[in-house]
Amino acid sequence: MNSNPFIGLESFFINIVFFVIAVAICTAILQALISKKSKVVNAKKRKHREYVRAMNYRRDGVVGNVKKEQEEEMLLKLKKGLEGKEKTYAEELIRHGGAYVAKSQMMSKSEQGVYKILEKAYGDKYYIFCQVRVVDIVQPNITKYQTWTKEYKSLFWQVSQWHFDYVMCNKDDFSIFCALELDDPSHEREDRKRRDRILNSVCEDAGVALKRMRLNHEDKKVEVIA
Repeated sequence: MNSNPFIGLESFFINIVFFVIAVAICTAILQALISKKSKVVNAKKRKHREYVRAMNYRRDGVVGNVKKEQEEEMLLKLKKGLEGKEKTYAEELIRHGGAYVAKSQMMSKSEQGVYKILEKAYGDKYYIFCQVRVVDIVQPNITKYQTWTKEYKSLFWQVSQWHFDYVMCNKDDFSIFCALELDDPSHEREDRKRRDRILNSVCEDAGVALKRMRLNHEDKKVEVIA
């Protein structure tokens, strides 16, 4: 029987050392993982900021201190990076099913009411289309601004997400008779007022007749207000 009391004490200290080393290793691994995740998150945030800034350049036609070549290079990288990943992610969601649902109606009740009134009054002479993209009716002047130049892109992106409520076309040749906007209470918001001012100027510049209407719910009549 070993009666040396230091053997047990030595074993105890060895276990303590191994425990401390194990804790240090685990802590280092955990810190490395946290640091890596933080770098990934920061990189995504940085790319997102660059993407937003680049989209603002494209929308507003503002290059600032960024040279055109640098801007195009940045947009190309972002297109291959962020947009590609988003597209892949969306495709993955679609593949699993249940990603989209159909809207119950194409138009609001007010828009439906106005459409029926327009169809009854003008349907024999004009085709009436609803929710038509502005860029399907007007486009940047390519005789003045070459396609996809800074000026062209700025003009295009300004109206690319906007729609006319209705567009009336002649039945014989589908030429545009006029565009119609239904001004409901949402048009009283400041952002909509700005949008309406710009759209009025766009149509006037392009030579497209734009009429603004309001639905009188009591009489069920459409009032032209501008």
